[in-house]
Order: sequence, then C-alpha cells, then structure tokens
Amino acid sequence: MAGRHEPIVVLIPGLWTPGWVMCPLAWRLRARGYRGVTFGYPSARSSLQENAERLAQFVDSLGEAPVYLVGHSLGGVLALHATAHCALSRVRRIVMAGSPYSDSYTARKLGSRGWGRWMLGRTVPQWLAGERPSAPQGVDVGVIAGTVGCGLGLIVAPDIGPPHDGVIRVAETPVRGMADYVEVRTSHAGILLSGRVAQLVDAFLRWGRFEQAPKPTEAPTHGSPGLLGRERK
Repeated sequence: MAGRHEPIVVLIPGLWTPGWVMCPLAWRLRARGYRGVTFGYPSARSSLQENAERLAQFVDSLGEAPVYLVGHSLGGVLALHATAHCALSRVRRIVMAGSPYSDSYTARKLGSRGWGRWMLGRTVPQWLAGERPSAPQGVDVGVIAGTVGCGLGLIVAPDIGPPHDGVIRVAETPVRGMADYVEVRTSHAGILLSGRVAQLVDAFLRWGRFEQAPKPTEAPTHGSPGLLGRERK
C-alpha cells in the first residue's frame, strides 16, 4: 500500500481534452513506480483562476504527500499558474510539455475568428492576456518542446513557421526560471504517446533535470521516487 509521504504525480490535459488522454503517459509513469492520477477540468467554460482553484483543491485532497504536476499544452500553464497563485506548497516539480508559456500564435489566429473565440473559451485568452509567472521559488520547472510540425494547428495557422509541434512554436515554450529544457522529435499530440517523453518526465521528476543523472555521490533533490515511488528520507 502506498505511504502517505510517497510523491503523487498529477497529470493535467490541455484544451478541450478530458483527463483520460493522459492515461498512456500515466501508465508509463506507473510502470516506473509512480503514483499517478489525472485531473480533468472545464478548460473552455471556466476562467483561468477558477480552473487554478479547482486544481489547488484537487491537490489539497491528495493528503500530505509531495506532489509533482505534469501538464500537456494548456495543462502545463495551468499547473504553473496554480502553483504560483494558489499557494500549492506541496508541489515540488512541474513538467510542462508542449505548453504555450510566452505566447501562442495558433491561439491568437484562432481567436481572430468568431467561432474560434468560442472554441478557445475563457482560460486560454486570460493566460495570453495576463502576466506570465516565473518558476515559483523552490519548485523545479522542466519544459519539453516538440519539433515535428504535424497537427490540427496547421489548419488554423498554416503560416506558423518552424520549428513547432503542429500547434505550439518551440520559441513559445521556455519558462523564466526553468530548471531544464529539452526538445523532442514529436508532434503536439504525439507528446501524449511518446515513450521518449515518458523517459524524460521520469528523469526530471527524479533528479530535476532531463538527461544527466547525478553522480553517485550526489544526492537527489526533493527525494527520488525510485522503483516504489518513495520519497528519500
């Protein structure tokens, strides 16, 4: 049985996608010893702050364990916003995969049309209009950007310009104060299915970096889940 101090990974989907789309990544992380749960939210109907507060309440409901947030696309910026503005003191690390941190050319193009504004809903425009928070103090933020330009975003913004993942430009993903950054040869949707992305997420949650594990004499920070997902004492 999982102990109350074992880290929990909360997986957060993007715009118009239910929590179950995170299941392939969740399964891969569970195979690596993590306790993973998915968080669904009304990404278009509710405001950015309302969804952040929902996420905060969800995290609070998980007990006393440390929490890692892994968000795809809009889910990543929601994780960052909620941690920065809702006093989520148990969040130790955040992974943002294919997330439009600084801007979203595709979203702005979509929002220039009446039906597009309806599709974007409230959360995305409010993020784009607001001030972007830096990585919160004491929280490691890792950013994954896809570089395979294949996706539905090309229908809305065919002039998006490479490199991009079919929806989000690579240049839109870096976060102020991030701990590490990596580009992966996958598309925006492919991030959810990629074994390589799961490997990178695992590495970041363990060590706060994507590629290079610590030296044998270097202790992991914030605890290492290990095979049983246990926090290092």
